[in-house]
Amino acid sequence: MTAPDDLDEQLATARDTLHTLRRTVLDLAREYQALTAVNLDTDTLGHPITAAEALNAARDALADVERALVMADDAADIAQRYTSRLKAR
Repeated sequence: MTAPDDLDEQLATARDTLHTLRRTVLDLAREYQALTAVNLDTDTLGHPITAAEALNAARDALADVERALVMADDAADIAQRYTSRLKAR
């Protein structure tokens, strides 16, 4: 059986990974915010969509990803309040 303090450390490592992912998503969101639709085009695959529509949809989706990562970190924080209190007998 894995010791509770080892499991808590694994959760801390997972949270570090989550923070790195969140920074990456925020960087991507900033890069997409810097793009302008007048300098972009879209492919002909799938349903027709303008560059402005695709860009706005991408920005919205990245904002959703960022919100989901915040929620995940909040939940992991709550979990770690308790996992950090556990110890083996």
